[in-house]
Amino acid sequence: MNYTKYFFFLLYLLFQTTIFAKDELSFSKDIKPILDNRCVTCHSCYNSPCQLKLSSFEGLIRGASKENIYANRLSAIEPTRLFVDATTEEQWREKDFFSVTKTFEDSSNSIMLELLEQKQKNPINKGDYSPETDELACVKNEAELKEYLEKNPHKAMPYGFPAISKKEHELLSSWLKAGKLVADKKDKITPFEKKQIKEFEEFFNNKAIKYQVTARYIYEHLFLAHLYFDKNSRNFFELVRSRTKTGEIEVIPTRFPYSEVKEPFYYRIKPIESTIVHKTHMVYELNDKKLKRYEDLFIKKKWLEKPHMPIFDTKVSANALKTFKQIPAKSRYEFLLDDIHYFIMTYIRGPVCKGQIALNVINDHFWIMFMDPNSDLAIKDEKYLNDNLVNLSIPNKYGQTPDLLETFTIVKNYQQAQIYFNNKNKIYKEYYPKGVSLDHLWKGNKNSNDSILTIYRHFDSASVHKGALGNIPKTMWVIDYPLLERLYYSLVAGFDIFGSTSHQFLVRKHMDRLRIEGETNFLEFFPKEVRKEYFNSWYKGWLAQRLSFYVPSENEPNINFKTKDYKEEFVDKLFKKLKISKDRINFIDKDYVAVKILENYSTKEQIEETFKTLTLPNNSKFIQYHTDDKTNLAYIRVELENGQDLIYTMVINRWHDNVALMFNEDSRLNPKKDRINFIEGFIGSYPNIFVKVKQKDLKEFFTIIYDYQDTKEEKEKILKYVINRAHPNFWEEYDWFTKKFEEQDKLHFGLFDLNRYHIKAIDNFR
Repeated sequence: MNYTKYFFFLLYLLFQTTIFAKDELSFSKDIKPILDNRCVTCHSCYNSPCQLKLSSFEGLIRGASKENIYANRLSAIEPTRLFVDATTEEQWREKDFFSVTKTFEDSSNSIMLELLEQKQKNPINKGDYSPETDELACVKNEAELKEYLEKNPHKAMPYGFPAISKKEHELLSSWLKAGKLVADKKDKITPFEKKQIKEFEEFFNNKAIKYQVTARYIYEHLFLAHLYFDKNSRNFFELVRSRTKTGEIEVIPTRFPYSEVKEPFYYRIKPIESTIVHKTHMVYELNDKKLKRYEDLFIKKKWLEKPHMPIFDTKVSANALKTFKQIPAKSRYEFLLDDIHYFIMTYIRGPVCKGQIALNVINDHFWIMFMDPNSDLAIKDEKYLNDNLVNLSIPNKYGQTPDLLETFTIVKNYQQAQIYFNNKNKIYKEYYPKGVSLDHLWKGNKNSNDSILTIYRHFDSASVHKGALGNIPKTMWVIDYPLLERLYYSLVAGFDIFGSTSHQFLVRKHMDRLRIEGETNFLEFFPKEVRKEYFNSWYKGWLAQRLSFYVPSENEPNINFKTKDYKEEFVDKLFKKLKISKDRINFIDKDYVAVKILENYSTKEQIEETFKTLTLPNNSKFIQYHTDDKTNLAYIRVELENGQDLIYTMVINRWHDNVALMFNEDSRLNPKKDRINFIEGFIGSYPNIFVKVKQKDLKEFFTIIYDYQDTKEEKEKILKYVINRAHPNFWEEYDWFTKKFEEQDKLHFGLFDLNRYHIKAIDNFR
């Protein structure tokens, strides 16, 4: 036997296998998992650095842009929504997006590959990293990249975090250098889902006028929803307007969901192709029951006017109260209440991604309740809405670039608000001469725990949760149908992230009115002589009180108060009436006695009792020293000696003397009144820090939170527990928290965003 030939034959097979393996690298199996676990954490929404979205193959091919979506601007810019405003690489190049994967002329490297390789060579992180606020270069060619890396050798990718593993790097490098960037997508839609899609598309595209108007109303409210038919399939879909009725979907891009489409279109249900990230993951279930509910609410009901398609003029269609007045208000309100957690979530997670523009208009912690459809006079009195339409307008009607005159109409808007409040107070007195009562509040959907929702603001992000989380908050809202619809169309359907600064200013200022409306609806449940006192306590400062108009009614509530602690007594009565459970950790009863930190902890109950004590006012020196916006949200892993883990989120609620002003927020903060909440599980989408503490170390950990001293020794103690962004095991810890979140809630699971992780890189682990 010729061993030489045999040897070379084996060598050839081996070489051929290697080449074949390289050619056979799969985007979905080999590359996408790396991008998801290491890149999508920062590159997935409008707040993605350089608009580089790596949550899909299309986003990778589209590349990056130097355009800053959040920049102040006199005029609106053209939208650049992935999968919507362009569909081919050539179209994105025409919109000034540049490739990050194309190889340079004199080398096999690309922008992406060079940034990854530089991190492998120089993995140390130094200084502060804040992708959303740092002045990023957004390099578009080899020369700009070289200049950037010469000045910032430690700022390669992943930005401000440890390098990806060598195995991950080699896979990415091989795939990128091969140059054959092809997606290998497969149709994963189940037969059941296809059947459901067909049924809903038939409903939405029914040519009967009632169906057409109903479809328009539902589409404008669900265009951001992640629809699902089967929670076990992990498939999510979106409702779009398409040029095609069947076959391939061709999305028709419009700036607003209520913008006119001047060609024939069809409502289609399209699979979501991007990786699911938690900050935009707002689930909404479609099933046979929901389809029947649509029929009952909209089709079978007699309408107030002869059904007709409303005009698409954005100056009119921006206000759904006017656009859809032909549909009974009760049907519209019940449609919203059926999935109220979703709709309130759209205000919080809507089209903004980076929400500081909208979120400095709300307090860090408050509860919201809703008027019952059978008690809300906007529902009961058919003339109520029509008589007040002028006073219920929203500034979004001026579009994405209001002129200077329109920008200053906010003063007129306040005059309209005063007229509306006076009209409202008068009609409520007529219908309810004895005043509003707890019976007028909505009792929630059956088995849904949604009669009260909790809002937590985490500086420039926020989250919404079912039930009454936390202790009794400073303020609360009661939302009725007119307020609910205007909130949605102002902050979601009519908010343009690509709009001018004047557009965003108008929306922000109008939100002041809507917030006060919700708060004053709540104050109507208090005796009239104390309402102004409560209101003024929420708006400290002469300027805040001057800008925060309030028109209290002369109506007394139909509630028998027995104490002078009106808010506390109201909450007690409300909880009993609506059968609401108290937050076992954060709700503080008057007779609660603080506990001491124990030497040893042996039970979950002991741990949570100490958490409870730490939530008391002035019971945490840690939050008095750490007051910046990057220390609001921590995920805590408690490693028990039995091998199990407990997961809690530490939420820091910053106290605002008022939220009536747009600027200089720091001057209105009062750290001495900040409070901590500890919630079992995960809260929010943007963790500021991961914390890991062993059961045997709980005494020291709790002592740090309780009696923190701003010394070098105390700072070093903290590093024993927090996972700093420069920690060599950072990605391992991130993967653990991500996996645990997925295990706990597969339906609502989405990847966390690390753009707001604590900025300081402390390289003291090596």
